[in-house]
Amino acid sequence: MSFDHETFRDRQREYIFSCIARFCYLNSLNDSYYFEFGCHKARTMRLAWEHTGGLFDWTYVGFDSFAGLPEISEIDRQPIWKQGCLATTETDFIILTIRAGMPPERLRTVKGFYDQSLNPALAETLLPRKAAVIFVDCDLYRSTVPVLAFAKQFLQPGTIIVFDDWFCFYGDPERGERRAWGEFRQANRELRFVEFIHTNEAQAFIYLGKKGMLPIEKAPSSEAES
Repeated sequence: MSFDHETFRDRQREYIFSCIARFCYLNSLNDSYYFEFGCHKARTMRLAWEHTGGLFDWTYVGFDSFAGLPEISEIDRQPIWKQGCLATTETDFIILTIRAGMPPERLRTVKGFYDQSLNPALAETLLPRKAAVIFVDCDLYRSTVPVLAFAKQFLQPGTIIVFDDWFCFYGDPERGERRAWGEFRQANRELRFVEFIHTNEAQAFIYLGKKGMLPIEKAPSSEAES
């Protein structure tokens, strides 16, 4: 009997979103955003809605070029990545998401490559509301860097950041999403994070706040930080 890779992947993602829903429910992360960077086939957006839509008053924002991957730079070269692959049109993404039960007024899309679309004017339309979940499915280092720079202003204690391609590039910390995350942490040492769930592909972190800032009405945690 051959191994069913697609079913295994889907079960792993179900686990991720079940854990997210439980955590956000216990920590009352209600009036927030669900941000998703990388929306191919609306797979994870539909899962996010299925597991959290009835629990929270979130607005779901899908950020994507809707034209596939950008030009592949040298640091991101790998046989599976090609410019234009993983493309789902904005129209198809919206149709798939609404068919899954999400009311149109709960969904927003932001079209464009991240180094252009994630700008101060966009941030101004979204702030001061913060994000409960930031799902990073960018695949590439080049794409993840502007995502993290943009997402920083939407962090609140309890925000979950999920990297869907954490073990891409053989898990090499000098490439892909892991490299971008390492550089972000080095440049923002005052921000505190703790490891959350992980699977064979993904890794999640919880934002705890800035150093010296205690969670509201909670004692300091003794849990080791990442």
